Amino acid sequence: MPLPRPVGTVHVHEELDQLRGTDPEFVRAHAAVCSPGMADAPFLQPYLKDPEAACAALADAYAACWEGAIEPYWPTMRRLVEDEVLLRARTFATEGVDALFAGLEARPRWERPVLELTKHDEAEYAAGERRLVLVPLVFAEGCRLCSTDDPEVLAVSFQARGAAALREPAGPVAEDRLGLMPGRGRAAVLREPAGPLTTAGLADRLGFAPSTVSEHLSVLAEAGVVTRHRVGRSVYYRLTDTGRSLPALLTGQDVLGASPDRGAGGGSA
Repeated sequence: MPLPRPVGTVHVHEELDQLRGTDPEFVRAHAAVCSPGMADAPFLQPYLKDPEAACAALADAYAACWEGAIEPYWPTMRRLVEDEVLLRARTFATEGVDALFAGLEARPRWERPVLELTKHDEAEYAAGERRLVLVPLVFAEGCRLCSTDDPEVLAVSFQARGAAALREPAGPVAEDRLGLMPGRGRAAVLREPAGPLTTAGLADRLGFAPSTVSEHLSVLAEAGVVTRHRVGRSVYYRLTDTGRSLPALLTGQDVLGASPDRGAGGGSA
């Protein structure tokens, strides 16, 4: 199964519009490449006879799946993926490549200087031939995907940690979350850049006692406007999409260039 290379933050409905607008000849050509000798297969017939209608129907099906199964949980899923990227980047920067690969479950096996993946197809790539892109996925347990479609990139997926958060009950209702927010201290914490910052780092910036900042961060985390994760002995905080949007909503200014929770599809799920 191919693994799409991440291309940044794109709204899911923009991607579906691109699917609907796919060139019919491109569809026919790739149907022959991906399913050779299967031109008579019932599942392939719509894409050969009327690619435009088939792509539109496929996009509609994806949209229904998104709205019914993914969208309600997307803020949590996006946070899991973003936190995983942040954690891996810090691990690589502070502890090196061995520590980076150490936590990638069992299937990608790192024995310096070789990264070995368990796949049906056999292939070898020498260091320097391609850039390695690690792609965290939320639903990847027991499934390892890789892609060599890009001649300059080898993309490899791995399971993001914290997926159990999707089993947790929903957070406080909107009225309760709003009730947690008032106060100049919390507003000061909220105005800080998107992070990641520790309690001590925020205290130094704001001139508050660390205990005061810690209390504010706990309340903001409960309200769903900051997220926290541990790297070694340190706990790092960053604003969620909701937290980035609040200053703009309350002041009328796009303070942090926030993007909406709904429909953003930057990471792979």
